[in-house]
Amino acid sequence: MSDFAVRVLTEDAEIRAAHSVLRVALHSPPMSDSDWADTKPTYAPKRYFGAFADGVAVGSAYIYDSEVAVPGGGTLPMSGLARVGVRADFRRRGVMTDLMRFQFADAAANGQVLSFLHASESGIYGRFGYGIGTRSRELQLTRPKFRVDVPRSGHVRMLTSAEVLAQIQPLYKRIGLYRNGMMSRGRDWWAVQVDRVVRGDEPYLVAVHTGPDGEDDGYVVYKAIPDESYVATDFGSTLEVFDLVGANQGARNDLWRFLVEIDLIKEIHAHARPVDEPVELLLEDPRSCMTRNIDDEAWVRLVDVLAALDARTYGDADPVAVAVKDAFLPRNSGTYLVSRDGVTKTSAQPQLTLDVATLGSLYFGAWPPSALAAAGRIDVHDPAAVARADLLFRTDSIPWCGTGF
Repeated sequence: MSDFAVRVLTEDAEIRAAHSVLRVALHSPPMSDSDWADTKPTYAPKRYFGAFADGVAVGSAYIYDSEVAVPGGGTLPMSGLARVGVRADFRRRGVMTDLMRFQFADAAANGQVLSFLHASESGIYGRFGYGIGTRSRELQLTRPKFRVDVPRSGHVRMLTSAEVLAQIQPLYKRIGLYRNGMMSRGRDWWAVQVDRVVRGDEPYLVAVHTGPDGEDDGYVVYKAIPDESYVATDFGSTLEVFDLVGANQGARNDLWRFLVEIDLIKEIHAHARPVDEPVELLLEDPRSCMTRNIDDEAWVRLVDVLAALDARTYGDADPVAVAVKDAFLPRNSGTYLVSRDGVTKTSAQPQLTLDVATLGSLYFGAWPPSALAAAGRIDVHDPAAVARADLLFRTDSIPWCGTGF
């Protein structure tokens, strides 16, 4: 029997204790009273789970309640797993496993059929059924010049700090989830990711794009980092782009134009951008935009396999019987008949077999079934089924989450 128990945290003292465990696990300094005063508002009620042993916090996990865009234009309820940490002297004692079981049970009870996370270490979460569901790239633009023939679709204005907090949260909601894998952002997310950032000692700046119809349809959050080593012939600050979204490509183009044309900027660094975002094509010299890295972005776990599979759409191909293995949530194990009309459970012999983590990599379209089969992630029992599966699972865009947490 475990010498600890996992529960929902409701009291300030135990929430602070669990958050302190997280800070130590991430090798951050101990939390002061002022740190806690800033951190406390970022927790939504009953969404923080803690593992306690003899009244002492030894593990933590937090859930962002959200919705995510799935292939075909629909959305599904999802849980965003974050703030996961285990005290060093309780590692290898099942704390993480019990936290995972607890949060999956909570997700099922709340109808959240998908779970997302951003992995600090990539080797941890596969055993719990998470697979790389979206990828992103890190961009570095060096002395870029924007092409003059790129059409303008509106104008850009900067916001004050007070305007930021009032305007960009509803604007993000109005822009909508325009790519597979994009997720909604609750008040607790904005409290962590924007409110504290904009109000900080060196606040980020925000600019909003207004379209030709007079409606705001995009924004960018960024920060200028001064050049500490002044060289007269190579002077210029670096822009760090935190968030850039727009309801259409024209709005996103204009926001990139705004960034590129800011004076006294030598480089622009943008993290977690879509892998197919055409930034290079907007510049006079495409080589002034370099991809520094391709990263795993959102790790995806199907908590309810049948509900998740049946919620997305499929291409025009004959059905394929897919066996899913889920050791951590055995209720998901079984064979599913995937067709252009939807998904049902079946007793037919499987033509393809994969584990639930691989299904997480397949679900949004990060990789086609043929690539996963070639990498040994899918067992093929009927070779003709691979091409049909490629057609069935094909999506109209490369998935991207775009929301860190």
